[in-house]
Amino acid sequence: MLALALAIGAIPVDCAASGQQDSRVVLQVFGGTALNLPSRLTVHHLELGSVRHRATWATRPFDQPFYWAVRARWQRRDDGFEVQLLHHKLILTNNPPYVDHFEVTHGFNVLTVNYLRRLQPVQPRFGLGVVIPDAESVVLGEYHRDGHKIGGPAMLVGAGWEYALGRHVLIAADAQFIAGWASVDIADGEARVRSLALHLLLGVGIGF
Repeated sequence: MLALALAIGAIPVDCAASGQQDSRVVLQVFGGTALNLPSRLTVHHLELGSVRHRATWATRPFDQPFYWAVRARWQRRDDGFEVQLLHHKLILTNNPPYVDHFEVTHGFNVLTVNYLRRLQPVQPRFGLGVVIPDAESVVLGEYHRDGHKIGGPAMLVGAGWEYALGRHVLIAADAQFIAGWASVDIADGEARVRSLALHLLLGVGIGF
């Protein structure tokens, strides 16, 4: 009888321990690069009026400030939720008339909340969020830097692969297509930036 009572009493403990293994927090940091599609850049200027331009962009991920991403995830056995901050960089490579220089390298930052499915061998994810840009520009010879602010919406669709190096450490590779829109200030005007890019990420993480 004593043995039976001990066995019955142990059942909830075992179930709780199993549940803790299925639910965990994962923190990750990434480097990488982005392949930018041509997109529309619209410049509104007090003297020039409105200029619409088919912009091409470079990222230069290894030039300072570097390209990076960080992510925190709460996961269960089959799915999970994430908060991700990706520090994207946009450098205009085909300036329109009167725009001497335009870049968003101190961050075309994309902050998203993602939902993922924990499938094998890849984990698809979908996210919605905002763009937090910090742009620099020279228009008609006048320099202007816009500070960090919420610039517009963002959407993310992607998939990732992870490999565990023991119980707590993992490596990860992600491919994410992110569309983001942002309005930034320039000298005597405003620019509206659209970013359409495939992001390729490689990183490490730790799980608790």
